[in-house]
Amino acid sequence: MEPENVSKEMRAFFEQLAKLLVQKLTRTETFYFASLTHLRFAHIHPFSDGNGRAARLLEKWFLAENLGREAWKLPSEKYYKEHQETYYKTINLGVNFYELDYDRCLPFLEMLPQCLKESP
Repeated sequence: MEPENVSKEMRAFFEQLAKLLVQKLTRTETFYFASLTHLRFAHIHPFSDGNGRAARLLEKWFLAENLGREAWKLPSEKYYKEHQETYYKTINLGVNFYELDYDRCLPFLEMLPQCLKESP
């Protein structure tokens, strides 16, 4: 994305996020939107470095806002690290921000709930 468009996209991103935060989401919806928040932020790519870390932090924060403090214990970062090749393959939905193919995002969205299945 062109640097001059980042501000506009970030504003839209946080407006959508604010709308989500006032809704009563089911657990399934919470995981879906947490993953989608991660994905969208990473695609906006507002920083020269640290976008993935910031996206994962936003994902965890969204979970905690909706599910409570226990969400911080979810081992998602460990899961993403252990499945790093899949993480990068599934988060990449195209090169051009304006032509990203979100019809292909399901494998990425499934990673977060998958970490629950593999956690002790």
